[in-house]
Amino acid sequence: MDNRNRNFLISYKTLRQLIGVLGILLPFLCWGVNVLINRLGLLTNPLFIDKSQTLPYKAGTDLKDSISFFYYTTSGPLYVGILVTVAIFLFCYFGYPMNKTDDRFAWLTDRRVATFAACCALGLVIFPTNSVQKITDNIHIFVVGPLIGRIHLVFAALFFISMAVMSIINFRRMPGKKLLNNREGILYLVCGWGIILCLLLLVVYGLSADGDKWLWGKPVYVLEVLMVGFFGTAWLVKGKSVPTEFILKKLEH
Repeated sequence: MDNRNRNFLISYKTLRQLIGVLGILLPFLCWGVNVLINRLGLLTNPLFIDKSQTLPYKAGTDLKDSISFFYYTTSGPLYVGILVTVAIFLFCYFGYPMNKTDDRFAWLTDRRVATFAACCALGLVIFPTNSVQKITDNIHIFVVGPLIGRIHLVFAALFFISMAVMSIINFRRMPGKKLLNNREGILYLVCGWGIILCLLLLVVYGLSADGDKWLWGKPVYVLEVLMVGFFGTAWLVKGKSVPTEFILKKLEH
């Protein structure tokens, strides 16, 4: 393999790793930045804010009920920036071409799934979530209505479904119409079906009268953290990251 091809492969691995890392860190970075800015009182400090041109800011709870609610908080720009970055990386992801006669999922190309997921990620930014409660720490001048909120939920569900498909099928595909079934393949299956299970639990939560009591009172946030964790792990494994390669080697013994 010449140096040009070697550099191509390394950059592709890096791209996968970046997608995985950004996905895993998203909920924690948003939470952490919101805590930091609120605790330091930066949005009430005249050194940072021109109070003559700004409405008074009242900090709310540091941890929100959903990752999407951070759109309205002090970490909103970070939330938007990470999602847009992930979308750009997914738009740049082409994967590997497969022989149509040698692949039973030939129509489900890496590029199509990644591009679809990228569009969904942008949809999450363009159509923010809505809220039935007043958002006191809203740094924007608006809160979207219920219709936009429902569109946001559709994009979120489609994004995670596409990532589950990527993990269950695309990351496991092999020549000869086969799917990877070793420890790496099983890990992809766990990640993909883990995302689907979390989505089903979110549906059950939405239909449950006492769902708000689940998972320390933050069922949506916790399940979303698990989903982005599964999503990020699958991409890190595919990107041959050092931690996941170490874990896979340990599992072989």
